[in-house]
Amino acid sequence: MKKISFVCLSLLIFTACQNDSKKERTETTATTKDTITAKAPSANTITPQTKEIPTLKECTEKQVEYETEVECIFKNKDVNEVYQATIKDQEIEKAELLLPDLPKENTTKEINKDGLLSISYTVSPKKTEIEFQFEGGVTTLSLEQMNKDVKRIIIHSAD
Repeated sequence: MKKISFVCLSLLIFTACQNDSKKERTETTATTKDTITAKAPSANTITPQTKEIPTLKECTEKQVEYETEVECIFKNKDVNEVYQATIKDQEIEKAELLLPDLPKENTTKEINKDGLLSISYTVSPKKTEIEFQFEGGVTTLSLEQMNKDVKRIIIHSAD
């Protein structure tokens, strides 16, 4: 009887410890990321010096329940530059399946591969929304031109 009581008590404690580690939390963080890439000329050959213009982006991440939102402001950029950088840097799952150029009108691209059903583009003069329809949720990429800057919002939502 003592052994059964000990086993039950041990399982109860173990289960309680497992539940503590799964607590939900909501937090907001802000980061600033500056990058500069420069190629130094070689001593043996004469090559022109190339510089990449620094990408200034200020990002804020919010997590609530089953949704994560990352908002970034790109300084002195246009929507097309941010769109290309998002594809190149793979900042969204399945970004390689996006159209190579940002479309000028609303369109939907049917995928039906690896859990991704479709990608829908909703285009307006200053704002473009791209919605990834997954079997288990939706990811939305929003690009908005704000004077000389671009606001990019990525929202991951579960069903």
